[in-house]
Amino acid sequence: MTCAFGAAMIVLVMILKIVSASQRRAPDFWLTLLLSVDSMRRVRPANRSLVLSALARCVSSVVGFAAVWLACWQVVKCTGASGIWLGWLGAPMVWLMGEALGDLTRVTLLPTGRLMPHPHSNVFASRSVADFWGRRWNVWMSDWFRQIVFHPLHQHPVFAVILVFVLSGIVHELVINLVLWLLTGRNLLGSMMAYFGLQAAGLLAERAWLAGHPRLKRFFAWLVVIGPAPLIVNEGMLRALQLWPEGP
Repeated sequence: MTCAFGAAMIVLVMILKIVSASQRRAPDFWLTLLLSVDSMRRVRPANRSLVLSALARCVSSVVGFAAVWLACWQVVKCTGASGIWLGWLGAPMVWLMGEALGDLTRVTLLPTGRLMPHPHSNVFASRSVADFWGRRWNVWMSDWFRQIVFHPLHQHPVFAVILVFVLSGIVHELVINLVLWLLTGRNLLGSMMAYFGLQAAGLLAERAWLAGHPRLKRFFAWLVVIGPAPLIVNEGMLRALQLWPEGP
């Protein structure tokens, strides 16, 4: 089942990136399948120091992901964790998986002589909901959304925010919930849309009422992002992570 989720994600991401490349001339079309045209500006020449740093980071993130996964699996096996508790338990694994896959991708492309930017940018330094989604989490996709949605709709920022989270919900519904339904008959359709709907509401509420309150904004950001995590770290996501108690 993990392979099915991975294949669906690859196909959908390639479609999104082709859209990006078709809107603007891309210097390397094949690389633009991974990065948006805007992200290409952060690609750097891979000198010896950067190569060694990327390799070391890759080893540490992959080993860290494996170690934490084993620990989580033992918790699931011994406690029989389920429901929302399992969703919160699996939430850090989503971040660690992104770190590991991002580092593996960067290392795979080192023979080209270039170093891609990392997909995440110090997520724990997030100062707000907007900061988390716009500058910290999955920068590859946030750059894509800036190019495809925010730039054309810069005169309608509220609509652009809502549209970005609607598109995010649709992408996750297709990659996770639809695949889960097709393979197991389990219908969780709508949970991803609900999660990203809450993110849009949280971001707009933050802009309206929390300006000038940096500490409260930081607390509110993690409440909004982690609080409803079981909606997105659901059975489908947990099966993709091989953390569902019933097995793959």
